[in-house]
Amino acid sequence: MMLSSFILMALFVFAVSFSVCYWIVTRGKKILLDHPNDRSLHVTPVPRLGGVAIVAGVFIGVVLCHFALNAAISVFACAATVVLLAAALWDDKKGLPPFVRLVVQCFAALLLVWGDGLYVDWQILSWLWPVLGVLVLVWSINLFNFMDGMDGFAGSMACIGFAALAISGVMQGQVEFAMLCAIISAACLGFLCFNFPPARIFMGDSGSTLLGLAMGGLSVWGWKLKIYPLWMPMVIFSPFWVDATATLLRRLYRGEKVWLPHRQHYYQRWVLAGYSHRRVVGINIGLMLLCAASVVVQQVCQWRWLEIGLPLVWFVCYGLIALYSERVLRVRETKG
Repeated sequence: MMLSSFILMALFVFAVSFSVCYWIVTRGKKILLDHPNDRSLHVTPVPRLGGVAIVAGVFIGVVLCHFALNAAISVFACAATVVLLAAALWDDKKGLPPFVRLVVQCFAALLLVWGDGLYVDWQILSWLWPVLGVLVLVWSINLFNFMDGMDGFAGSMACIGFAALAISGVMQGQVEFAMLCAIISAACLGFLCFNFPPARIFMGDSGSTLLGLAMGGLSVWGWKLKIYPLWMPMVIFSPFWVDATATLLRRLYRGEKVWLPHRQHYYQRWVLAGYSHRRVVGINIGLMLLCAASVVVQQVCQWRWLEIGLPLVWFVCYGLIALYSERVLRVRETKG
């Protein structure tokens, strides 16, 4: 019965997101266009209101969940979402200074940390964890925004990542958590139908920043519900945060202005090196599926040695991937 409810809910949310994207692409395609510049990977103007379609699907799904499961999203989560969405839409249309964006993001993160307690609340140094919680959520928001720069990339990560969290929630009997993650995944899948290369629509800041907030908030919420240890969502979303963190540290080392747009992420460098969007996205989707599958397998088997072993295995894998990427890309970039 629960499985059928999940499927029906996901299908309905998918249909809403798909329909809104279809309307934007066919009727509203001139509204809020993303014009290519010297940092873009696309060459023609593309609508960037896909985030609105994702939000519409999630909103409808949450409303249905409220009536079906008597589940409700907290006032603080709603307020954080509205504040972040309003700022993102304004930024997409008019542009906001980096400092203003950061203040809004900190305020949204603070609402979740202070209102819903979405932070790791260990007893040692108890004053530190709320502050760290705000920083993690702000980094999570910007992480998704940084990585939303290639057709089908951010949408695939959201679809696969939140689906994996939903499966973990189902396995632990946390229906509300699982349903919310499934709703987000289904909404992203509806958007992905129009965003896969060659993209006809982008999610824009209205999608990427809210998905980043959801990624950080739901990861911590799942841990507080004892669905999984903290390393599990980190492995699930590692294709994003590893690339973004490595790129940020590399740019800091070079003394660059890290708040400015750039094209130095690994996925951007592979495309600029001559590999097609589809090929780069396809390889990354394979990596995302492997990360998600490894976590689900561990949830099923409960092998104690993997509690430490799995994060270490992925740490080594990413080190090898980075070494190989640097070796190949430097040769191609030098020739270019």
